[in-house]
Amino acid sequence: MGGDFYTVTHLALHKLSDIIVQGALHWPTREAVADASGSLTYAELAEQSARVAAWLVGEGIRPGDRVAVHLPNSVRFVVAHFGVQSAGAVSVPLDPALTPPQVAAIIASAEPKCSLDANSSWGEIEAATPLVSPVNCAADDLAALMFTTGTTGQPKGVMLTHANIFAALRNIVDFIGYTEQDREVITLPLSHNFGLGHVYCNLLAGGAVYLEPGLARVGRVLKAIKEFGATGFPTTPLGIALLLDRYGEAFAERAQRLRFMVVNSAPLPPERAAQLQALLPQLNVLVYYGLTEASRSTFISLTREGPGRYRSVGRPMKDVDLQLDADGQVLIGGPTVTPGYWRDLAATESALSAGVLHTGDLGRFDADGYLYITGRIDDIINFGGYKINPLAVERVLEQFPGLSECAVVGSDSVVAYYVAASELDADALTQYCRGQLQVYETPTQFVRIDHLPRTESGKLKRKVLISGGG
Repeated sequence: MGGDFYTVTHLALHKLSDIIVQGALHWPTREAVADASGSLTYAELAEQSARVAAWLVGEGIRPGDRVAVHLPNSVRFVVAHFGVQSAGAVSVPLDPALTPPQVAAIIASAEPKCSLDANSSWGEIEAATPLVSPVNCAADDLAALMFTTGTTGQPKGVMLTHANIFAALRNIVDFIGYTEQDREVITLPLSHNFGLGHVYCNLLAGGAVYLEPGLARVGRVLKAIKEFGATGFPTTPLGIALLLDRYGEAFAERAQRLRFMVVNSAPLPPERAAQLQALLPQLNVLVYYGLTEASRSTFISLTREGPGRYRSVGRPMKDVDLQLDADGQVLIGGPTVTPGYWRDLAATESALSAGVLHTGDLGRFDADGYLYITGRIDDIINFGGYKINPLAVERVLEQFPGLSECAVVGSDSVVAYYVAASELDADALTQYCRGQLQVYETPTQFVRIDHLPRTESGKLKRKVLISGGG
């Protein structure tokens, strides 16, 4: 395999660095990761990660220490991330899109012993003598600290063990049916579980990934989908909207080899699912429900289930215990659930009880056990003694002709912010709502804005609207 490092004769996958050890043993010359600047085989990926690990150990990094990985989507990110874990340390991926104050807040919380970033001594790192074998660690040791900013902007460190991540990976690989022939183009930030999980899955199965930092350079992404021979392309509803509305013909021409797309981060509107399926009939459109705290808890193939379940997020994965409490809140138990939040006992005790995650999401099951997310507890509007679920109001409004998308918020009144090409008649909107909603659910004010405030992953920032922002 091109070196005497990682000399393993029998391999059981207990820690994440075992993924690249397995790859170097079984598929040494096969392409593993690529970006616009080049690619690495499995053997090269293992060797370069071993050099990172050796350098870290030489710098005094010990098992359990945190190491920040502050790099864009790239081959180097993957090398650095696995290198940290090969050293027995805890990887703390940082999104390059974070603001300096956000980065500072995460650094203050995680207290990494060092950072692997654009300013690191890469010449020295790449010249290090590779470790003979990864540093030992247990399956229940921390593998990564994934900081989520969500819709509040306040970073919160989700602790994930090797066992947590492997439990999710095995479910994903089984459901999607990853094989050695799969090749994915990944534009999702690797500082989040969604994108990073697809890197893990492909390397676990012997496939390959091409990494691009976001969809800003769509032409380069489309070129990669075709030339890399992509069979998979994970994305968000915002990504789908961009591709369908502005690049539909080019996307269809270049995506002929795609066999699946996984969509998450925000609800996929049914009309988008139908549009995507019509454009690429061979495509298996997959949606899942999960949080950083409990990755990939449910999965569904919209292609297989059909339009009747386009709003569902699927059924629980193997070993995932998914229930609803008396208020309809989704509760998740099982091996994918985080042990808690980094140095935040109050948040851990609030969200977790006996290993069961209280998600804050509201849901319902249909007769066949398929889950539908119906809103967020925190988003429920208490208005005049009535409880209003904004998501239910939004789904009615989104059917109004000429309205692209909307968000309903409330405090002293119920306000609907909407996106449309031109101002819509408020009286007509009111009458439309009253025909399908209770009087108290009908917004008292309609405000047209250019776009809804969202996180990079597409989640709506309701608090920005409540505070009067747009």
